[in-house]
Amino acid sequence: MKTRFRQHITVPPYTRDPFAQDMFKWSADFDIPSIGDDVLIRINGIGRAKVVGYASQGGYLGVMTVPYSPPDWWTLQNGPPSPDNAALAFGAEISPIDTGEGA
Repeated sequence: MKTRFRQHITVPPYTRDPFAQDMFKWSADFDIPSIGDDVLIRINGIGRAKVVGYASQGGYLGVMTVPYSPPDWWTLQNGPPSPDNAALAFGAEISPIDTGEGA
């Protein structure tokens, strides 16, 4: 059974406290990226992606992302990357990319 996530139009109230019970938790030591920012999805070699929204699952807040050039297995498993087929990534799984940094 696939666990569902809840999408958010804006960043909901959140905390970095892993023991908080009444707020979503953000699992990174950097600020939540803005929509339109690029991030590096470090897990499974997914690579660079654009943030297109926000979502929560299991009490944790994440970003909805569209990978630029995901591995073949990712596309076979998920379909072509697009804003309508965005992937949820949590803070602990991504790194910010500075605007001046190359691809």
